[in-house]
Amino acid sequence: MIPLPRTFPEVPSGARIIDYRALPKLLDRFSGKKVLLITRRPPNHLNDVNGEVIWISKVEHPQAVHPSRMHAIEQMTWESLNNGTDGVILDALEYLMVEHGIEKTLKFVGKLRDMAMYKNKEFYVTISDGLDEKVLALLRRIVE
Repeated sequence: MIPLPRTFPEVPSGARIIDYRALPKLLDRFSGKKVLLITRRPPNHLNDVNGEVIWISKVEHPQAVHPSRMHAIEQMTWESLNNGTDGVILDALEYLMVEHGIEKTLKFVGKLRDMAMYKNKEFYVTISDGLDEKVLALLRRIVE
């Protein structure tokens, strides 16, 4: 496993894969811009998001999307990009891997990335230090 730094004072420019603990800094970079955040964090725990939040959860809630509905998340992402979103942040990678397996999740990440790149928008994935070397290498190849 590749160790990740415990602190991230800044989010590097042009980064695509970042430590999940750097999410607040990344959201700061989107200050004044619209962002789509796809996350496991409940909406009431996110005060500083300028844009849309898709909460991936099995809880019934107006902002929640069940993890089995990846097609709906893709559609919502496409609509958000068409409506002026400046960037997409996927902050639920490991959860989706648990729900769907590595291969299906990496294909999903690739599709989200392609949609963002097609629209000339930024795309980021947050990760924890729980990913093994092989999965991280595949993710880098797909995203960066």
